[in-house]
This record gives sequence, structure tokens and C-alpha cells, in this order.
Amino acid sequence: MKKNNNTPTNFTPETLQSTPETGTIEVSKTPAAEPQARPQAARLEPLVYRVEEIAQLLAISSRAAYNLCNSTKDFRVLRIGTSIRVNKQSFDSWFAAL
Repeated sequence: MKKNNNTPTNFTPETLQSTPETGTIEVSKTPAAEPQARPQAARLEPLVYRVEEIAQLLAISSRAAYNLCNSTKDFRVLRIGTSIRVNKQSFDSWFAAL
């Protein structure tokens, strides 16, 4: 690797500004701007409840919540594989009517 003797090895603001033949680098007189805080992404609310959340909302045991989800026609229950989810809107409507 051959060293170029035309470029200074002392890269100070003065040498960078005084030697334009070495490139187009210039040192700014103002400090770098602080990075703008990236806005937080809006957190999406889930559209369904888990059975454990139903149990908490109704202050019943998990087993009783599973039994309710397996036997009710009053709100929409979604079965995805072995998971059970309850449509939030239909449950909230049913719960408000109690």
C-alpha cells in the first residue's frame, strides 16, 4: 500500500479548510444538530380478548371463563387452533348490557 505524500496526515479543521485540493471536505462552524426524537408509533389496541382477560374482567376463575366461552352464544368466540379469543366489541356490548 503506497502512501500519498500530497495529503496531510494531520486532519485538523485548519488543514481541511486550507487544502481544497485534497477533497471537498469542509468543517462546519456550527455544531451538529441533535437528532430529532422519533415519534412513537401508535400502539394498536387488540381486537380480541384472551380467556385469561375475560376471567379478570368478570372476576371469575380461568376455568369458569373457559366454560363460559365454550357454552355461550351471547358474544363471539374465535377458535384459532387451540387458542380461544373473544371478539372485544361483542364481549364489551354483552358486558355493558349486564
